Amino acid sequence: MIVFDANVLISLSAPQQAADLSERIAGLIQDLTAAKTVIGVPAPAWAEYLCGTDLATSALIGLLKKRSTIRILPFDEIAATELALFDQMTRAKGSKKGASHASWQKIKIDRQILAISKVHSATLIYSEDEGLIVEAGRLGIPVCRTGDIPLKPKQNDLDLQPG
Repeated sequence: MIVFDANVLISLSAPQQAADLSERIAGLIQDLTAAKTVIGVPAPAWAEYLCGTDLATSALIGLLKKRSTIRILPFDEIAATELALFDQMTRAKGSKKGASHASWQKIKIDRQILAISKVHSATLIYSEDEGLIVEAGRLGIPVCRTGDIPLKPKQNDLDLQPG
């Protein structure tokens, strides 16, 4: 299973603002769906995405929810226990925030996303969130920035007219 953070879905929803990223993510979703790879969206990331969307994205939300390979992953008792272990590990090193300078609320959401990802055995997280990327690295969870997703080659139109 791979995991998408909210910023991946936001980039997909706003192709006019991030055409390159949107194209990369759409191609990735096509490839993952064709390979029957499950795409997990942790519930806190889904909530963040929904809070930042408007009616223009309702078609995309419907499309995502219809795909059997895309699943909203809950923050449940097992994920809460995993989060508590992360928290204990961080506090044992001196501070509840670790090396982060972000707000405590943002750190807690990032850690929820990471706990959910770990519980669901995510092999990779796609994100542009620097705080989440740092925390994931500290926990040994691999992350790929959406800008690093390769673009699919485009089919060029051939000019078959005699020159």
